[in-house]
Amino acid sequence: MKFINWLKGFISNNGEASSKRLVGIGCAVFLCYALVKAGEHPPSDALVWAVAGLAAAALGFTSWEKKQ
Repeated sequence: MKFINWLKGFISNNGEASSKRLVGIGCAVFLCYALVKAGEHPPSDALVWAVAGLAAAALGFTSWEKKQ
């Protein structure tokens, strides 16, 4: 129960869900999974940079927006 409340607070901003934060965290998790499970067929450089850029932009914009 505590974990669920923590998760709700983490992805919400003043009681409202933050889609940018959810997208950023999802991209980061997907990128980590793809790089760890790459094995014989690693993902292309373009895919890695695109997902990393999207995660950084989503989380960075959320942080910037919160300071405003």
